[in-house]
Amino acid sequence: MRHGLGREPYIDVFRQVLDHAVIDADDWMCGMVDDIEVEGGVGEPLRITALLIGPGAWVPRMPALFARLLPRLLGRRCVRVPWSEVSSVGEHIRLQCRRGNYGLATMDRKLGLKLGKIPGSERGAA
Repeated sequence: MRHGLGREPYIDVFRQVLDHAVIDADDWMCGMVDDIEVEGGVGEPLRITALLIGPGAWVPRMPALFARLLPRLLGRRCVRVPWSEVSSVGEHIRLQCRRGNYGLATMDRKLGLKLGKIPGSERGAA
């Protein structure tokens, strides 16, 4: 069931979308909803237009010290996934597309490679 696209008159963005895991059409984890893009004029209802995924969506809201340091570790990438790609809202946000269509899940892989270079981070390290 698609929420917020005509079938549901109201969606609680904070409870049902923000910070939820995003799953692609192949059931692969693609990240978390870090922010939401909305549109609507004064006195009009807001409408979700896109999900924003990646550190570029949340790092700017961090305290100044973290906002300067984190992009060096995590990057500044922010993937914009149009709301029209959302097939369902539930425990996870399920997409109609595959993660490769938007380059999702590449940040986690890159972060894993960087963390793997830290001494003592190898698998099985005590």
